[in-house]
Amino acid sequence: MSVTFSNTPYPVVLPVDWLMMDFPMPLVTSSRSTLHPAFDGATLVTGASGFLGGLVAASLIIGEKRRLVLPIRTSANPVECRTRIQHALLDYGVTEQDAVELMQLVVIVELPPIDRFGDLDNVVSSMGVDEVVHCAGCVDYYDKRLLQLVNVELTSKLLAAARRWCVRKFIYLSSAYCSGYMTEIIPERLHSDPAPADEPTEYTRSKRMAEWRVAESGIPFLILRPSIVIGDSRTGRYTGKNYGLYQMWRAIEGLLCREYMPIWYTVAPPVPVNLIHQDAFQSGFLDIYRKISPNAIVHLVSDIAKSPTMRDLVWLWADVYFPLEIHSYARVDDVPLYAIPTRQRRFLELAWKNLEIATQSWRFETTYLDSLRAAGLTFADANLETVAQCQRRYIEGSARIQEHISRYARRAGEQPRLIEIFPHLVQ
Repeated sequence: MSVTFSNTPYPVVLPVDWLMMDFPMPLVTSSRSTLHPAFDGATLVTGASGFLGGLVAASLIIGEKRRLVLPIRTSANPVECRTRIQHALLDYGVTEQDAVELMQLVVIVELPPIDRFGDLDNVVSSMGVDEVVHCAGCVDYYDKRLLQLVNVELTSKLLAAARRWCVRKFIYLSSAYCSGYMTEIIPERLHSDPAPADEPTEYTRSKRMAEWRVAESGIPFLILRPSIVIGDSRTGRYTGKNYGLYQMWRAIEGLLCREYMPIWYTVAPPVPVNLIHQDAFQSGFLDIYRKISPNAIVHLVSDIAKSPTMRDLVWLWADVYFPLEIHSYARVDDVPLYAIPTRQRRFLELAWKNLEIATQSWRFETTYLDSLRAAGLTFADANLETVAQCQRRYIEGSARIQEHISRYARRAGEQPRLIEIFPHLVQ
């Protein structure tokens, strides 16, 4: 096992036994006056080499000047992890020089196998870790074994280690959709298992199970449930993988823009889609971290009254794909898949589960977030224009979409004909 210190131009990797030596100075060689006046502890953040974990790490550095211990998988690159977090600091508006200085607060270590979390004890003790933010997880929808191992068992092992470390707080990053499909407002409390037909995926089940493990651990906890995270509300820049909305955009790019058809068969009911911008995720996370008392479950979601609908999102892409007609269905199951163009069928099959989730009616209790907003939290709700900004940023990075637009752009003012087809409503 090794440890990486990022207070140098390039991370330095050292054997973990080095931490057992006697040093008179703190392991992080930073200035008390400029970086962390109190040096009153450190935060262990899992998943920092990923999208949301990196955003969380940057938020704690810029907002709290917290020293961070970041255990990352052996397959993850510590240089890339450091670069991801440093770019997130730059997105906050800090200078290159300040970002380099702030990165002195970061110690990157190798994440041991889940049955050997005791290997972290030395670095946890040396750094004075007093809280854990658990962002690591598996987002596969169907691999039940891997989801159980990563989302449930890893969480349990980390909780056991956190009890041994006597941390004062354990923050768990869950999902707003772990309740399963519900017709009523989804409460900010632990969920029981839904009926089998109301379970969206094995992923949502595993996140719900992990929440229970956290709540029953005996450690003061916060559980955060974000909705679908998308790019920055101001710039449209997105630093995650092609999940959620971006998976659908990527499928449109890779399938529909390869073969134009004048009729677009798609799923586009007028149902709001709850999206959250990554800058709103960060500001919300930081305010929850600072102000919400332990043993709370918080929905980190946009105001549904401002959210675009699936119909709105399809109209945005109609301005890119340029169909003459849009045949809009309420559900994927309603679409005559084998009677439509092959690439459109493949798009719907690829996006089927995300479309199913997005076309459900999701209403979240937001008691905690509402109280933070009332107290002054600046939170950029996702709306049609901010999502359009993210879409424009995506298109700027796609030569294929730009070529499609140049070839098929219609004259200004022309709009496709919308035909709504809801066969499941026909008696």
